[in-house]
Amino acid sequence: MRVILLLFFAGPASAARAVTVPAPLQRPLDCVRSLLDRLPRPRDGSWPATGSTRPPPRGPADIERFVGEATEEEGWAPVVSRDGFQVSRRNLRGSRHVYVRGQGVFGAPPEAVIGLFETSDAALIRRYNPLYDSGWDLERYDSRTKAAYAKVRAACPGVRPRDTVSLISRRDVGGGAWGCGGTVFFQEATTHPAAPPLRGVVRAKILRGMFLVQPVPGCPRQTRFTFTQQCDAGGVIPSWLMNRLIVSESIHFLQRLDRTAQGR
Repeated sequence: MRVILLLFFAGPASAARAVTVPAPLQRPLDCVRSLLDRLPRPRDGSWPATGSTRPPPRGPADIERFVGEATEEEGWAPVVSRDGFQVSRRNLRGSRHVYVRGQGVFGAPPEAVIGLFETSDAALIRRYNPLYDSGWDLERYDSRTKAAYAKVRAACPGVRPRDTVSLISRRDVGGGAWGCGGTVFFQEATTHPAAPPLRGVVRAKILRGMFLVQPVPGCPRQTRFTFTQQCDAGGVIPSWLMNRLIVSESIHFLQRLDRTAQGR
């Protein structure tokens, strides 16, 4: 999996453009950002609280438990349904960053979807992640686990580009009570000496996330797809605002990924 899929600000490609703020305006802008980040977050009772966050899975038992919790219905609050896709959200106790989930059935076989996550073709990646700028593998620990770097462009004036350094692991999953097997890509933030923070770029962190690709029994040309992600976008944008943007963008991400997998 070459690219880390950053959901925040991944809007239409036409809206993506890097912006240079004139030096005399940078300090006042930073002050405004700082004040915004101190505003209280609105309360939203529809976000059910669950257990505290914990590190992403390591062993087979942890993998199945993590996937099971991510695909179960308990604790998830539906937000939007469109074109057969559904986005839900939940709050994790002790964290200010929303945990979002997207689900649906794609009109393409599992191998086509997996190929999108493993490609290094930047033009193809931008078809489903329009703000993608660049990315590369930093270190491969084994045939299924690696550290990778990715960067996305600024989405609008006054917002800086983001980058991530993440540990990515590909695992096969069994059937269990929550599915029919498949392939899962896990993501979690990490650090690497080959990718120090860059001046002018905000280091975002994928706190936990997965992309689950499953076959649909009896339908070899379809894929059951589930993603989850909890992201700390960094910078001074209030977390409550970023949470809403991430949830809103998730349905568009599903639609783009489906179209790209189908070759449309």
